[in-house]
Amino acid sequence: MEDEIACELSVFSGSRSSKTFKPKKNIPEGSHQYELLKHAEATLGSGNLRMAVMLPEGEDLNEWVAVNTVDFFNQINMLYGTITDFCTEESCPVMSAGPKYEYHWADGTNIKKPIKCSAPKYIDYLMTWVQDQLDDETLFPSKIGIIVLYTWDLS
Repeated sequence: MEDEIACELSVFSGSRSSKTFKPKKNIPEGSHQYELLKHAEATLGSGNLRMAVMLPEGEDLNEWVAVNTVDFFNQINMLYGTITDFCTEESCPVMSAGPKYEYHWADGTNIKKPIKCSAPKYIDYLMTWVQDQLDDETLFPSKIGIIVLYTWDLS
């Protein structure tokens, strides 16, 4: 159990429009990853954002970034789940940030030329893309001790 990935992934089951969350992996209580997540949660409530994101002494940077990235993804998933009844294909036909900024989707692989789409479709594309990154063993290994082929350079 200790060699499982350091995070809990929550994803929509089936189509994102189903509004149902399905946990992919649980963090085993008592594991090192569980302790990192608890540390992150405790420092977030401190009011000091710098302290909340600071790498705990003696911890691996890649593991810390992975735990926090997946936790952030889970939080965004839950937040989006609360607004899906209000942001529909009909009520949100365009992904935008006000009248001046419109977002078009392209992932560079499946959709190379940016396409105009509704806000729910854009979010579906985005969350699927992020989930694919989190499931990529070269970016987020699911076993402790596997060599990470990609490292975070925060300098």
